[in-house]
Amino acid sequence: MEYKKKLIEAALPLDAISRASVREKSIRHGHPSTLHLWWARRPLAAARAVLWASLVDDPSAHPDQFPTEEEQKLERKRLFEIIERLVVWKNSNDKSILNEAKEEIDKSHQLEREREREREREREREQIRVLDPFCGGGTIPLEAQRLGLAAYGGDLNPVATLISKAMVEIPPRFAGSPPVNPEARARIGSSTTWERAHGLAEDIEFYGKWMRDRAFERIGHLYPTVELPDSQGGGEATVIAWLWARTVRSPDPSWGGHVPLVRSWVLRKAKKNKPAVWVEPVMDRSTRTVSYRIREDGVPPAGTVKRQGGTCLATGVPIRFDHIREQGRLGLLGRQLIAVVTEGNRGRTYLGPHRSPLPEIPEPSWKPTSPLPNN
Repeated sequence: MEYKKKLIEAALPLDAISRASVREKSIRHGHPSTLHLWWARRPLAAARAVLWASLVDDPSAHPDQFPTEEEQKLERKRLFEIIERLVVWKNSNDKSILNEAKEEIDKSHQLEREREREREREREREQIRVLDPFCGGGTIPLEAQRLGLAAYGGDLNPVATLISKAMVEIPPRFAGSPPVNPEARARIGSSTTWERAHGLAEDIEFYGKWMRDRAFERIGHLYPTVELPDSQGGGEATVIAWLWARTVRSPDPSWGGHVPLVRSWVLRKAKKNKPAVWVEPVMDRSTRTVSYRIREDGVPPAGTVKRQGGTCLATGVPIRFDHIREQGRLGLLGRQLIAVVTEGNRGRTYLGPHRSPLPEIPEPSWKPTSPLPNN
């Protein structure tokens, strides 16, 4: 078959693709990136655009239809407009836009446009196979599948394989199937139709809640409720985390006490409608101790430990890693609670360490017996 130049070899609307890719970073609800953290995850918008532009002919490949440069520019502009709609996150499951994109793939691969049944068209389109042998988080197979193509992916990392299976392989297997959980089965009638993987989603939500409830029965007593101050809306909230800092005795004899080793004091970065939240260390030079309080204004101090070593919070004297390691080997490292994180009706809140009682957690009876790294 004669090769025809593809759109990606001529030009792309890079500004629109970049805008959509940046926008994805702030999307949390329903985005595959929330399934599991994965390194260097590629934006879905960019993958979708690149895949589509790699399969659709550039107008210059059809001089019989677009003989002049002006006509080719106009046709290219029309294709760009499809990409610009295609990369927008809210359009990622829009049937009309996806079908428009699939039409262009069909045309470029000389697939029959008139079909008696849509399934026949799907079979023919699936002759176009997309392979990503190092698929990582599964971005490219997912977007190939969204464009109606047969997608194949693989990865040596078992975590990557699991993520990709959960995102690309399992949902299509249950597409159109009703949920199996008893709560949904009792609620729905026999006439209900289940599009895409909505039935599977119902089951995941049901059994996820079931697992959460069983976990709460076993360890819920370790996460008490606390009274929120009026400044944070009042009422009760459940403690979901206690944040600790390792401490080490300062090598500076003028201080003498322990100081914290903290990479960053920031608990929540500033957002459009929410200020930054950070921990302020407060030093008592008379007792050589450090206490902590939560702040929502001002500028947080720099962390006290990084790749090069630590810094004494009280005096600014460098703390070498060999000093920290020696203290650790002697069992002299300490720990201090610096903040408490809660979850309530108003979302997540941050409290000072004195606001919540610590749960009574027994010391573990097991400890590692195999050799550990020297550092």
